[in-house]
Amino acid sequence: MTALTSTAPVARIHREPFFKRHHRPIVSTLSVLCFLLLWEVAAMQGWVNARFTSQPTQVYKAALVIFAKDDFAWHCGVSFVSFALGFAMALAVSIPLGLYLGVSRRGRLFIEPPLMALYTAPRIVLLPILIVWLGIGLGSKVAIVFLGAVFPIMVNTMAGVRGADHRLLTAARAFGATRMDIFLKVLVPGSLPAILMGVRLGVGRGVLSVVVGEMFVSEAGIGHQIMTYGQAMQFNNLLVYAFTISLFGYGLTVAVRMLEDRIRSWRPSA
Repeated sequence: MTALTSTAPVARIHREPFFKRHHRPIVSTLSVLCFLLLWEVAAMQGWVNARFTSQPTQVYKAALVIFAKDDFAWHCGVSFVSFALGFAMALAVSIPLGLYLGVSRRGRLFIEPPLMALYTAPRIVLLPILIVWLGIGLGSKVAIVFLGAVFPIMVNTMAGVRGADHRLLTAARAFGATRMDIFLKVLVPGSLPAILMGVRLGVGRGVLSVVVGEMFVSEAGIGHQIMTYGQAMQFNNLLVYAFTISLFGYGLTVAVRMLEDRIRSWRPSA
């Protein structure tokens, strides 16, 4: 009696190529390296005035000096505290208010016009008023970050609620769901991608606002250092702080984008 042998084919585990799995970071890194190389060559060949545009190697040398002697960590900490407080306040106000305006027609008619007027007003115009109200210090910087970040998050949250899938709403009502059930289990989860898109936009606005605020109403922070070195025509040092705040904003944006992609992957495709 012969032993039975299985003839079923063994399933092979298919793995994507390394480049395909890490396509985004590889392409992003290569683009940055190409830009830095072109910038260095352009300054060396005299295509641009290196005195006013600097060079990556010179910025790197300036960064080493600043990291060691310029209270770099303290200035970054001052900017981070202002941004964190203002952005946290913006999240706490904009998301609940955006959800409310998304479901309440009367609320939109009453609240939306003055909010949109503030949204379209340049933040720099409101800065003198904030200085009069809050003084020169942390309060005015937190307020300018708050105003910069609150409106993109609120508008996107409201749009996400109003753009909810009507088929899901009809199905929920057909199964006897209450208004609170529809709000918590249909509207809020369905609007999460739009909310995160607003958060991503709010990060950019908030970072810009903290730099602008520190340029005019602060004696410390990254914005203050950018203004100081700009007035002194020390472009190498200026670019060190400019790149620092850019990397900070980019890092936060990437983190929110990763969370956004994760949430989208949970949603079933149509």
